[in-house]
Order: sequence, then C-alpha cells, then structure tokens
Amino acid sequence: MSEFMAVPRVSIGMPVYNGARFIRQALDDVLAQTYTHLELVICDNASTDNTSAICQAYAARDARVRYYRNPTNVGVINNYRLAVARSTGTYFMWSAADDRKSPTVVETCVRALQTEPTAVMAHGVILVQSPGRDDLTPCANAVDLTMPNAAARIRAFTTGITHNAMLYGLYRLEALRQVRLGHCLGHDYLLCLQMCLLGPVAYTPTPIVIYAERKPQPSENPMYPLLPITLGNLLCTGRLQRRKCWTVLLRGCYELARLQRVPWPERRRGIWAHVTTFCQRYHGRLAREVIFQGCEPLAWLSLRTWRVAQRWTLTAALARKAYTRLTLRHNA
Repeated sequence: MSEFMAVPRVSIGMPVYNGARFIRQALDDVLAQTYTHLELVICDNASTDNTSAICQAYAARDARVRYYRNPTNVGVINNYRLAVARSTGTYFMWSAADDRKSPTVVETCVRALQTEPTAVMAHGVILVQSPGRDDLTPCANAVDLTMPNAAARIRAFTTGITHNAMLYGLYRLEALRQVRLGHCLGHDYLLCLQMCLLGPVAYTPTPIVIYAERKPQPSENPMYPLLPITLGNLLCTGRLQRRKCWTVLLRGCYELARLQRVPWPERRRGIWAHVTTFCQRYHGRLAREVIFQGCEPLAWLSLRTWRVAQRWTLTAALARKAYTRLTLRHNA
C-alpha cells in the first residue's frame, strides 16, 4: 500500500457543457489509461442535456471519478479554472469532453516529467481531427524547451510552437496554480508562455491528444490563418483577425510581469524575449491588425446596416446580393 501511495497521483480535469453526444468516449479514454493512479474531475457547467446522468453513472461505477455540477453556467474559462481548483493530484491534465486520448498518454507524460525533474510541464504531438474527416493531421509541436534559461525557452516557444493544444499536456499542479488562464484571445497560448517562464518543459513524441478541431482546416500557426486585405474581409472579418496578435503581445507582457515567483531580472529578460521574438514572427499579422482595427467603425456600421436591412424583404435581398458580390470578389 505504501508503495502505491508513493506513485504520483494524476488529476485529469474535464470541463463540459452539453456534452452528452460525445462525452462517453472521452470518459472511456481517461479511465482506460495504463497509468491507473489518477482521479477524473468532471466540472459540468450547468448542462441542459443528458450530461449529468451520464457522468453520475460513471461516478457510481468507478471511484476515481468525481462529478461536480455548477449551479449556473460560469463560462468556459472559469469552468477550466474550477477543474484545477478541485484537483488534488501531484500532476494535472485538462481533457476536453470532445477530445480523444490514447491509453498510454498519462503514463508517457508522467515518465517525461520524472525524467526531467526540473520540468514544470510535459507536452507532445497533437493529432488534429477536422470536422467531417476521419484522418488525423499530426502537429509535431517539437520545440526544445528544456534549456535552463527562461528567455531562451520563451524565444524557442514563440518561434517553434505550431498548435495551441499544447495546453492539454501534463502539468505539475503546484506550478500550474502559479499561472493564470485569462479571459482573452489567445488564453491557451498565454498560459503555455507563462509555463515557459516558470521552468523547463519536457517533450514526448507520443501524441498527447486527438484534438477535435472546430474549423474545417487546422491553422498553420497558433494565431490564425492569414487573410488578405480585401473590402469583404475588412467589413466582415471577426475579432480574431482584428486584434488577437496585439492582445497576445501586450497581455503576454503583463502575465509574465506578474509571476512573482520568478525573480524580476529573469521576468524582464523573458518579457523582452517575448516582445522581440513575437514581433519578428508575427510582424505581418500585427501590421494587418492595425489596418483591420482602423476599419472597425466601418465594420460596425456595415453590421448594423445588415441587421436593419433584414427587416424588409427588398432591402434584405439587396444586402444579400451585395454580400455575395463581396464574397465572390474575395474568392476570385
């Protein structure tokens, strides 16, 4: 018994909202892990479907499952935070309710952290499954983040990271509780950036997650696909292409500065590494976002005009025709 208790306990946090259609597979994947000294912490964000009944049935069958239901919907980020707050293990891993995991993921990541005693996190290959497709697109995310120098780790992370599902790696829970998952664009990227400041990050070539992508094609970088500057895009493009890079750049400086566990000179060098390397990699997107943001009033006016036009049949038809022309011109 004492030997078993010496094995590090892994907490797997599963935030979910209305996941009845797919959560069974995610639960089965976690409970089938070859590393069995784990707890599964389910945080149900006031689901209105059959999620509660499914999770409670699993909790009744397996003592490792702990089910919590929020009285009201607290939002996605707060629910992710609650999964961390309710966990008791030495290590922690998020598991989305619509993602898949191979049976050896936890064992492999634990071994990676035990091999690198100073590492605060372990991550690996991401397998991306796009909507309507059975094949998986591998994103290696093969970045060496084991160097002792924090600024060097941040430069390597910013230069080499290709997919934000690195978020679903395995953390030392004590270190994870030092950083913040924020309510902002690029929150997943920013959390991993903070982990790079805290300490080395281990890597395993074993896939850590089969990530259920919401977009038809996965992005080629952790920001977003680059869009041309056209009238249609200036009028219709959403907020990601208008301010995400600037948000990540500026918010990254703030999040790195507030990590008081790290000495200030090291934080200062980390901030400088973040600013210089991020601007070098994403200078084109930063420049485009200035243009897109400058057209924000025009985009807002076009959206209001579109909504007003939908009230009458004639104006709605004219608005749809104008939108179709803009779309065809963009595709051409």
